[in-house]
Amino acid sequence: MGVLLLFVDGIGVGVDDPAINPFAAVGARRLAPLRGRPPSDGAAFRPLDATLGVPGLPQSATGQTTLFTGVNASRYAGRHMTGVPGPTLRPLLERDTLFHRVVAAGLRPTFANGYTRTYLEARRPRLSATTRMVLASGVPLRRIDHGEDRASAMVHDYTGEWAAARGIDVPRRSAEEAARVLAGHLADHDLVLYEYFLTDLMAHRGTEEDRVEQARRVEALADACVDAVDLDRDVVVLVSDHGNLEDDRHRRHTLNPVPFLAWGRGADALAVAVDGMEAVTPALVDRLEK
Repeated sequence: MGVLLLFVDGIGVGVDDPAINPFAAVGARRLAPLRGRPPSDGAAFRPLDATLGVPGLPQSATGQTTLFTGVNASRYAGRHMTGVPGPTLRPLLERDTLFHRVVAAGLRPTFANGYTRTYLEARRPRLSATTRMVLASGVPLRRIDHGEDRASAMVHDYTGEWAAARGIDVPRRSAEEAARVLAGHLADHDLVLYEYFLTDLMAHRGTEEDRVEQARRVEALADACVDAVDLDRDVVVLVSDHGNLEDDRHRRHTLNPVPFLAWGRGADALAVAVDGMEAVTPALVDRLEK
């Protein structure tokens, strides 16, 4: 039994109005709850409070730390914290995280995202919550520009367009090709994590066309992953840290709940167990240990 965990930055549960919600504009089906519609195709769904009980707009550093540690990071820090985790949150990501717990259970996690040598050798790299967690757990990072890893590593924009526009030679993949790579990792690993964050970036900075395209891309990836994974054996899970892309009326994060969506073996039980963002890590570890 394996878990393919798709972490998609900055997507919340919005309303079914194509004029303001890119997910409604693209007619999202797998991600129907993001457009305010009931889940379809056997998906288990639970909306999670992204505010974590703390006043203010939810932010990436605390939201992601909460998802991957099981600790309410906003309460721990006393506020929502933006960007990559700083000194307050780093200790949480360097000990008892999702990856630490999976490794301690004698299981095999992997991070599908790949990195360039330039990034890894930077004097002061900006380490996301996922990157810091993986490094601290001892699980090796993949090199997108390394021969052995090239076929199995994914860039944060699975299409490869973002990297190619910046002069980085990476594989160009369709959603179906990306899903096959991710599903393939489940043959050798119990937990496969993939992070996609252009959704949040384009919600902040992109044009209306950019935002609609991002909704289309994550809908396509979720759809392809559900088709590529053996759902009688494994489960596909999609989560986010805060809302943003689902409301086109401004460029800020939202107060909307974030989705917990699951397809496959044990999906319904997972959705019952995950009653908050801080419950994601314990629920996934419990599922993998059974």
